Amino acid sequence: MRELQTALPTRSLQQVGQIDFTGFKDILKPALPKLSQRPRIVVLFDEIEPIIVCDWGHGFCAQWRALLSNTPDLSEYFTAVFAGAQEMAALQHDLGSPLKDVLEWRILHGLDYPDTCRLMQEPIEMQWPSEFLDSTYNQTGGHPMLVQYVMQHVCNQPPEEAGKSLERAIAKFERERSWQFAQWWERYCTPMAQRIYARLPDDGSPLDLTSLTREFGLNEANDAVEILLHVGLISAEDDGFAFRYRGEMFRRWYRVYGALAQSPTHDPEIYIRLARLDSDLADKYLSAWMIYQSDLPNYSGAVGEMRDTLTLLLERVAPDNEVQAEAGFRVESGQSRPTRRQRVRYATRRIYNHDRSREIICDFDLLETDCDQLAQIVVGAYGGASGLTHTTATRERAFRALKQWDNILAQLVPVT
Repeated sequence: MRELQTALPTRSLQQVGQIDFTGFKDILKPALPKLSQRPRIVVLFDEIEPIIVCDWGHGFCAQWRALLSNTPDLSEYFTAVFAGAQEMAALQHDLGSPLKDVLEWRILHGLDYPDTCRLMQEPIEMQWPSEFLDSTYNQTGGHPMLVQYVMQHVCNQPPEEAGKSLERAIAKFERERSWQFAQWWERYCTPMAQRIYARLPDDGSPLDLTSLTREFGLNEANDAVEILLHVGLISAEDDGFAFRYRGEMFRRWYRVYGALAQSPTHDPEIYIRLARLDSDLADKYLSAWMIYQSDLPNYSGAVGEMRDTLTLLLERVAPDNEVQAEAGFRVESGQSRPTRRQRVRYATRRIYNHDRSREIICDFDLLETDCDQLAQIVVGAYGGASGLTHTTATRERAFRALKQWDNILAQLVPVT
């Protein structure tokens, strides 16, 4: 920063303020070559979802594409690392993604045995008996979060009690934090991923990919395996042509609680609430899930129906004339009517004020934050749905989209 300031004698970097992308390039282009050493500026994004769901997210990614690969005399100075789960998978497979062919894509899996041992030993500069290392790896499956959890408890006890400390740590996790496993299973594992995991032999032996693709289909099996590898519930062998479950901690939880998801269908509560508003709304919502239940080569129609359900819903709960009549309303730049974001904010405030202000003291700042977050998610989901309607949507992608819309509708449809 000091060297950059020297290269920019007429500008204070501490008081730059807000600048657009063109201004950013104009400032740095002449300055970076003047530095005494050639810098490499690395920008790390931990969890990209809060950006992707915003209506400006696509433009943000497009500007990063330009900065990383299409800005002479500037691109060579920058590197960016984006992290995320399903959001990154969507960017990777989205043909319209600005970053699809710019980034190098890497799927992070659970740690293998040597790296698990390094994590357990190098930070504390301590060597553990091989029996203890083997047991810890076998129980955690090399999942970094589980390894760090149990080792925190082990390291707080005398080293000679490591084995017993490990048993107590595992019991404590299974007693107090089993919700973590439920979240992995229900939030991250699609129904197909759950079925693939359940198909793996309970004795820990591997199952070949050929058997999985024959039973579940090529694309479906590959997508499910990718999810399970990313969550850290399975390991790959034979150069990725065979898989086995990993981690006895999760497997024990699965044997008791890991019920397979039934064939996904609509949410009855959302359907009833929509029907109270308008039968056409409820029918369109049901139509989306009925399309998903069919055996089709492309499920974009289901996503399109759900997107249109939102459009009709906003016409009922946030009509233009009511939104415009709200105190402090202003038409956004370049628009002649309320935007989708403004209508979602209006509808959310109405629901909050009606359902909650009679019961609790309303925190205005918290309410506004909730409204903004939901509005951003809706705009992002609407854009994603519109994109899927013009391409091929696999069953798994359609499922994720429909479940996201269910979550949105649950917050936007009035209860009474």
